[in-house]
Amino acid sequence: MFDDYHAWLKVADTALPQNIFGYVLQLCLSPLRSKPFDIAPYDDPKEIAKGGAAGKRSFLPEKLPDRGPRPEMLKWMAPNRQASQLTGDDMHKLLAHAMSELAKEHSNHVVVKTSVLEKAGDAILLHDNIATPHTIAKKMKREIAHVHAGPGSGEYSIHTAPSPIDCKKIIEAKWGERMTLAGTLMPQEYLIIYTPRNETELAVVRSIVDASIRFMTGGLEFIQ
Repeated sequence: MFDDYHAWLKVADTALPQNIFGYVLQLCLSPLRSKPFDIAPYDDPKEIAKGGAAGKRSFLPEKLPDRGPRPEMLKWMAPNRQASQLTGDDMHKLLAHAMSELAKEHSNHVVVKTSVLEKAGDAILLHDNIATPHTIAKKMKREIAHVHAGPGSGEYSIHTAPSPIDCKKIIEAKWGERMTLAGTLMPQEYLIIYTPRNETELAVVRSIVDASIRFMTGGLEFIQ
């Protein structure tokens, strides 16, 4: 366990205390681990209803391209991160620019603030002038998406919450998987989207975050 603790410390983030207490806490969460590729919840009418009117809709293109083999993931409950298929700082800059563009495009309805879920780093959240539209947004503490952006890490995955229908599309096409606590402490829709490896993948990841913004704002058709 000593070696495992020190291995965890190398990747630990601000969501948990970066000490032995954080390590033990994530171990205690192990019984809550979700099935990463389970899509059954997204066909459940009760789950769909949690998204209100927007929960019945897809905000993604009709069909996502297949991404190919999935990356390996870190074994711990937290942080929920990739361990393979990493990339370079150039992709981090492109991804940060794409997120900034999305925030500007939807500036009437979203705002960039420090992540309330990660407790550090920028995140896209519902604007203060938007009422919390559904119970999924409430459980997400109004946070829509954040990028994991440790400089030089090569791991630039994203946590976000698309609509139930879009979650199913994303998991089936291998663009992401359920977060380790999805369906227990976090909504079923809380996904990790894998790090884009090139500009083609970046465009798809951008469309996923855009779809999440539209769902988490309640499916507002007038978003510009």
